Amino acid sequence: MGSEEKEITQETLQADMAKYLQMDNLSFLVGAGCSSNIVEGKETGIPLMRGLYDSFFEENPDFTVAGVKFNGKYDYNLEKMLETMGAIAVANQVKEIEPDIDAKIKSVRDFIRDKIKAGLESQYVKEIYKLFYAKITQRSRKSPISIFTTNYDLFNEIALDELGFPYNNGFSGSFRRKFNPVSYNYMYVENMNLTRDVWERVSSFFNLVKLHGSISWLCKENEIWERHYSDIQDSETVMIYPTPMKDRSTLMEPYSDLFRTMENRIVQKNSVLVVIGYSFGDDHINRIILNGLAVPSFRLVVFGTGENISRLTKLGDSRITVYNSDDRIHYFNNFVEKALPPIHPDVNEELKLKPVSASITEFEGMKLNE
Repeated sequence: MGSEEKEITQETLQADMAKYLQMDNLSFLVGAGCSSNIVEGKETGIPLMRGLYDSFFEENPDFTVAGVKFNGKYDYNLEKMLETMGAIAVANQVKEIEPDIDAKIKSVRDFIRDKIKAGLESQYVKEIYKLFYAKITQRSRKSPISIFTTNYDLFNEIALDELGFPYNNGFSGSFRRKFNPVSYNYMYVENMNLTRDVWERVSSFFNLVKLHGSISWLCKENEIWERHYSDIQDSETVMIYPTPMKDRSTLMEPYSDLFRTMENRIVQKNSVLVVIGYSFGDDHINRIILNGLAVPSFRLVVFGTGENISRLTKLGDSRITVYNSDDRIHYFNNFVEKALPPIHPDVNEELKLKPVSASITEFEGMKLNE
């Protein structure tokens, strides 16, 4: 494992990760591979691109565009197929190629959204996310960990809510939550005693930055709001689908604010970015990471394999470390269970106490109702 193809033990790997977890400017980039997992030969959670593609054509075997059957094309990648359909929609403005292209694009988008909603029922993937957050929480931290993700799903939010860890996802408000990128500069503190000169920051605090939007975001009158995904239509959703305009979309709100937040975070002194489940297939994200490498103190830690990741190792930059192995340490469940160090004892104790305090709250509620 490693960019120099060195063999290291699990203990050494955990020691390396424990060192990174102590860094003040620590960020994670969580890609699509983290929301899918194979359990007893069956994919659970959010299907990867090949799984989405196969499922779509099982339901729509005769799907055609401009009289051409699409089944079996585009390297079995639904994103590539959508990109082609988007190009046809643009070409339609010059000469009509497919009169129903907008409706057909919508049918693919609706299919993706429906699969994401169904995948959120995976208890197995949810528990991996919860273990991930429990393990990366360190009581000694004084700055939040930033979680950047390309995923539209809600596994991060669900895991953090169930653990009771506070986080900021860029929205402010309670009854109606509106996108407010300034909130990424806010901090939670342990004690609001105004007589104290210094307030202790909450250690288990995270900034969650969803770079490509979310199934729980919608756009109304040029403003971005957060709402339950069941109340959002495809035409209202704030998600970057793969189209010829995808890269340009990142220059628009709210994406420009989200990408600026990521860049501002990783160009800080002594910043570490840990990448998991991401294949380096998005140029707009890669550019930000390359900007980070312009800072001498920046460290890039990648768990994964593939052609794009191989190019990173060929750079010969000692600040880039790539981990993978025959036993798939770069898979999210293996990364969480084997690469991350054990849950910090203080955090473990807090998590054990939460069911007790919940029982006390329930008991007190019963007494009030008597």
